[in-house]
Amino acid sequence: MKDNGIVMQIDGISKSYGSNEVLKNISLTISRGDVIAIIGPSGCGKSTFIRMLNLLERPTSGKIFFENQELTALPPNRLMDIIPRIGMVFQQFNLFRNLTVKQNITLAPVLHRLCTQKEAENLALKMLERFDLAGHADKYPAQLSGGQQQRVSIIRTIAMKPALVLFDEPTSALDPEMVGEVLGMMKELAEEGMTMAVVTHEMKFARKVSNRVLFFDNQGIQEQGTPDEVFDNPRDPRLREFLSKISS
Repeated sequence: MKDNGIVMQIDGISKSYGSNEVLKNISLTISRGDVIAIIGPSGCGKSTFIRMLNLLERPTSGKIFFENQELTALPPNRLMDIIPRIGMVFQQFNLFRNLTVKQNITLAPVLHRLCTQKEAENLALKMLERFDLAGHADKYPAQLSGGQQQRVSIIRTIAMKPALVLFDEPTSALDPEMVGEVLGMMKELAEEGMTMAVVTHEMKFARKVSNRVLFFDNQGIQEQGTPDEVFDNPRDPRLREFLSKISS
């Protein structure tokens, strides 16, 4: 795969669990600076798809290329060098409960030798201040609200300086009043050029922040286009039905 601004190329990936084919023959290009919103009904395979992009779920068939290398063909020892370049933010915050906020953020960059401990701590404090979490560095996750924990989780992810960040319904575990602070942070990162793929039920975010929307149903991408195309002029009957239900 040549660069040409392409971060990831997905070629015909499918996923089956035994005889149950969940996703079938999906192809997609993610370019530098893309913010791709992935929408669709529950159970349509959105989370499975996003988890395949960093091989948390292995495709049953097909290929995934990332930064000119075929992820799906690499041995485990080579993958360990590359996967940290693909960040992941989960529904649940997945912070280490026995580590402080600062320790959660600095652990991976130091282990992967991206920076020294002191440099990692300075970066952590700087990002915590930027995202209105100054003063929380020495707290433990249980001492934070859900929204604060998810913002720490995002900071932990971007501290690794990934080329692509995957978000798997990052606001689904939050109380409604906490959703806005997380989406605001993501919007700011998107405006700065971070390449992102986001599984979300937040249609306003998908419309305003993404440059491309994918509608998943029936084992794959049923329709895709710009936010205006998908939300204002949907062609697929199933997409029209989905949008009518979430707007009613």
